[in-house]
Amino acid sequence: MPEFSGSGYDITLTASSDLIGVEGLSVYGGIAEIDQFQNASSTDGDKKERTIGATYAAGGFTLGYQYSKEDTGLTGTTKYENDAYGITFQVNDDLSIGYNHYESENDASTPVTAEASSVQIAYTMGGMSVRLAEASVDNSKYQTGATYSRDATTLSVSLAF
Repeated sequence: MPEFSGSGYDITLTASSDLIGVEGLSVYGGIAEIDQFQNASSTDGDKKERTIGATYAAGGFTLGYQYSKEDTGLTGTTKYENDAYGITFQVNDDLSIGYNHYESENDASTPVTAEASSVQIAYTMGGMSVRLAEASVDNSKYQTGATYSRDATTLSVSLAF
């Protein structure tokens, strides 16, 4: 685990529809850097991250997208490019459905892209909520093969009294 030398910064900017002039649209971006103690064996640079994204809401739909780059500053595979997007639809006050997808590629000599996708549905009536999510992950831990791919179904029921 790298040691941190104690300094860093974060800068984020968000522009909403008031500034952009498009109702329902928000865009954002950010950068961060953390100074790390550097040694030849495990750390050869500072940790850096850059991200940009946007969301757009119209009617019952909300769309979102985010792109980011990360440099962990560690030796070996240290850089990642990430893409994520999602869409949700509020059918009515009680029912919503959504889909999201995430990809992250490392900078190894043979790059591997880790991917995750999920479909969700949620229904609320009074104090009761039922949620269902179907998710799949391929190449987790940036490794290929069946061992690193998973599918999962999650059902959640909650009651409030």
